[in-house]
Amino acid sequence: MKEKTDILIQIINYNTKDYLDDCLSGLFEDIGNSEFNYKVIVLDNNSNDNLCDLKEKYADRKIEFIKSEKNHGFGGGHNYISRLADSRYNLILNSDIKFIEPDTVARLFKRIQNSGYKVIGPCLVLEDFSRQEFDHGELYGLLPRLKNSFGSSYWKPRSTESEAAWVSGAVFMIESDVFREMNGFDEKFFLYKEEEDLCKRILHAGYKILYYPEVSIMHIGHVVALRSEHFGNSMNYYLEKHFRNKLSFKILNVLKIIRDMLLHGEVKERK
Repeated sequence: MKEKTDILIQIINYNTKDYLDDCLSGLFEDIGNSEFNYKVIVLDNNSNDNLCDLKEKYADRKIEFIKSEKNHGFGGGHNYISRLADSRYNLILNSDIKFIEPDTVARLFKRIQNSGYKVIGPCLVLEDFSRQEFDHGELYGLLPRLKNSFGSSYWKPRSTESEAAWVSGAVFMIESDVFREMNGFDEKFFLYKEEEDLCKRILHAGYKILYYPEVSIMHIGHVVALRSEHFGNSMNYYLEKHFRNKLSFKILNVLKIIRDMLLHGEVKERK
């Protein structure tokens, strides 16, 4: 029987070894004196990196390195990791994040426990410490409701916590039972929109999501692939999955076709 930990910390590597090393160094410093128990699993998603030296460097830590023979994508990779250990919570971390405050994981863990929220995400900042836009999606208000009804999102900077439509998958803590109940990420999303899809399903099931900007983490971003390589396909699938039978989607599609024909003389892929 697998030992149940408080938090399974899961990270995917795809040709991001240098970022991964920085991430792990900051992570173990952050959780070094924490009272919760944890396990870290790093999945190399069939990249060209050799992580043997990192295995040696962190050999005395509660960490396991796994090599996949295929690239599962973001959601598929995290689904795979989640099945390897039993935990109360799953903490999904991008390899390109940097810890800039003390006790980051502990504060997220403390806030989500017994709170009624099933997912929590922090404020993401860029390398110059400015706010990263769209680290969450707003849930309430006229503009958020309008944007959400068309498959888009509305963001505004927040300094206090708020119930959210979704939080970024770059740093994403979720109750493990809920992750299993939702069957994890939809693996038809290879990269981008998968956390929005998961959060949408979580909200539909009657659960709540918390954006928690009292905690901040640095996110480098776009180190695995260019946004243009996958976002269009993911957006198209997201809209088809959740909005194809809604009037708002049909109106949006007609307007998009008209715009594309007027501007380009052809219908362009949705970005």
